[in-house]
Amino acid sequence: SHIYCISPTRINVCGKINVMCFDKTGTLTEEGLDVLGVRPTDAESSRFAELVEDPCSLPVGPAVAPSAPSSAFSSVGSTFAANMHSTLGGLASLDRSSSMTSPPRRLADPSKLSLMHALATCHAVKLVDGQLVGDPLDVKMFEATGWVFEEQEGEEAVGNPQVKLSSAAVGRTAAMPVPAVVRPPNTDRFTLDGAGGTNVYELGIIRTFDFSAALRRQSVVTKRLGARYNEVYVKGAPEAIRELCYSDTIPRDFDSVLLDYTNHGYRVIAVAGKPLKMSWPKLQRLKRDAVEADLIFMGFLIFENKLKPTTEPVIQELRAAKIRQIMCTGDNVLTAISVGRECAMVPEDMRVYIPRLVRRKEIVPQQQQQLTNGGSHGEPPLGSDSSTSDSNGNGNADADADIDARAMVVWEDAEDELRVLDPYTLEPRAATAPVKDRLVSSDMAETSAEMQRQQQQYFGWLHNYTNPDIELLSSGNYCVAVTGEVFRYMMDTAPDVTVGRMLMRGAVYARMSPDEKAELVERLQTIGYCAGFCGDGANDCGALRAADVGLSLSEAEASVAAPFTSHSTDIQCVLEVIREGRAALVTSFSCFKYMALYSIIQFTSVSILYEFGGGLGDFQFLFIDLFIIVPLAIFMGRTPAFDKIAPKRPTANLMSKKVLTSLFGQIIINSAIQAIVFRLVKRSENYSPPVREDPTDVDSLLIRSFENTALFLASSFQYILVACVFSIGPPYRQSNLRNRGLVTTCVLLFAFTIYLVMWPNEWANDVFELVMISDGFRQTVMVFAVINLALSAVGEYWLFPWLSPYMAKAGRIAKYMFRRH
Repeated sequence: SHIYCISPTRINVCGKINVMCFDKTGTLTEEGLDVLGVRPTDAESSRFAELVEDPCSLPVGPAVAPSAPSSAFSSVGSTFAANMHSTLGGLASLDRSSSMTSPPRRLADPSKLSLMHALATCHAVKLVDGQLVGDPLDVKMFEATGWVFEEQEGEEAVGNPQVKLSSAAVGRTAAMPVPAVVRPPNTDRFTLDGAGGTNVYELGIIRTFDFSAALRRQSVVTKRLGARYNEVYVKGAPEAIRELCYSDTIPRDFDSVLLDYTNHGYRVIAVAGKPLKMSWPKLQRLKRDAVEADLIFMGFLIFENKLKPTTEPVIQELRAAKIRQIMCTGDNVLTAISVGRECAMVPEDMRVYIPRLVRRKEIVPQQQQQLTNGGSHGEPPLGSDSSTSDSNGNGNADADADIDARAMVVWEDAEDELRVLDPYTLEPRAATAPVKDRLVSSDMAETSAEMQRQQQQYFGWLHNYTNPDIELLSSGNYCVAVTGEVFRYMMDTAPDVTVGRMLMRGAVYARMSPDEKAELVERLQTIGYCAGFCGDGANDCGALRAADVGLSLSEAEASVAAPFTSHSTDIQCVLEVIREGRAALVTSFSCFKYMALYSIIQFTSVSILYEFGGGLGDFQFLFIDLFIIVPLAIFMGRTPAFDKIAPKRPTANLMSKKVLTSLFGQIIINSAIQAIVFRLVKRSENYSPPVREDPTDVDSLLIRSFENTALFLASSFQYILVACVFSIGPPYRQSNLRNRGLVTTCVLLFAFTIYLVMWPNEWANDVFELVMISDGFRQTVMVFAVINLALSAVGEYWLFPWLSPYMAKAGRIAKYMFRRH
């Protein structure tokens, strides 16, 4: 199966899994993403333009400089320029918090930006041996542009003229080294001596801020050859990018377009940018927060991520086996729900409730914001430092208020606004009237007191206008899809009871950071789940390490953290690991019971013989231990795993009532058979009591005797038949007939033991120190061997499983009576 294990002790744990968490991209869906297209913004209509299916058809450069880099600032509109100069003095007092009531005045010119530039530069792609490597999303995005990527490493990047921007481009007297350069196809490479050609168009990637799971975005600072300003491009989660953009650049149909694509399972990446005029030294000292602020929204990049062919059958088999499945992804919650329905992780008839975190408005004081480079064209402010205070300047006056007064979680049906969940019990309720927007909207309350009033009004609406959804509550056919923001809030502030109910109902966890994925796994473990996690990326390492069973589909970073690594990239390996884990768990318990019972059988034989000073001979011990126990114990564990995963998991507790009932029941059966045989041999025809050859040697054991012969032959059968009874087959392992080694060993041992009983010769009697018993008693030994086999099989497969619950109940009653008295 090409599944490698670096922690063999986890194999048995695989048989105990009752919840399996999956990453989405690259695990449930194909590793590679296909670019569906780009939805740029239309400034005139303040809406999205039509989908551009081929990104190569996008304009190459900014509108102000469609062809020549030297004309970067030649086409700025007079109206825009006048606004820039007239507002230059008011930049320091610009308050971004006013965007909640009216759009802030945009000070940057969107015509200086290019969506094609963003796609070609906003990535972390590297060039290794002539091949583009990096995040699959970044590679697909860059390949969709058709541009050329050049990169130099180490000191060569500084000295190589192919990766320098000229002094004309920088406006300085020396060339500026850049880590990487991109250029459109069919253009000439820039060289300092001008020998490269005249059709030159290049962009240098000056600084790169790698993708941050916490921030959910990535950004770059670039410079176009010959331009007098830099270009900043940021891409990331739509909701994260939206918060960084000027509100008047957000299209009016932002939510509806995003909802449409995510509901169809597409992955949507938002792109934004801004022009930035700043010197090279200042750029190198610029902080990330300053770069990723005051952006102009540019559009959506849409990826199509198809399910792997094996995903749905695997999920269906896990569901049939009653193993819970959870999707844990960093993608959009609606996209995750769509993929969940497509792969049957979330059935079509199951209702899904999505939480909304309603926060109070944060009052941010107006801070002095300064231009990082006071150019004549008035670029927007790069960032500001702020501290939380209320409108009266009381600083953290509300910080000591109850933390629950800062926010509340509203659970709403993804498809029906009249269906909600009780915020505490998470029980479904049906509303008779829709809730008012002011009760479930953020930023309506400015203080903790106002937030508390908003909560009380919402709870009043729940009490007066909603009723318990009895039908849905009785069927339990609903789940919740939790976002990372709500997950963090619930973990920090919600009661343990509510958190437990959320974890029990959660089917999809979206926008989860790597740390939150690991915390989810740990929380599931605290409520009694044996959790497995299957992922393929470095952001899954924490969850793979925290899970009881971590299964990596990658041979890179994740394989180091996971105890299991699959050479195959589909999730069929999850079924294989669970099947083998259950088979290993059953085998371990079977071997334990067999070795325990073997010791008890031998102990019983020796104890009975010790009654008259007898015992087993040396070769009898050798035959039992070396020729019976060793081969049986080896081959018992070689039965293959069953093809299907049964709904009922095998016993995982060594001291469980099922294991102990079986073990003590077999002890009683086998000990009773030996006791009966011991009594019957004394009534056989030619029986004679044991006599010492040397009456003075009282320390030696009496080996040659009728009792010794009878118990040795009877116990030899018991060792073999108990191995057959304890070798469990379906539903956890295949039939024992598939285990050729075990079948061959049992047949040979049974044949040899029957030979010793029915047709012994002098050689066998001398070697095993046996005496000649009557033919009638030989038949008696064979009959009791058959009775022993029948009783052990009936007890193991029917009687003991039926008795185990009653034995557990009797044990609890005895414990109660003992404590009472």
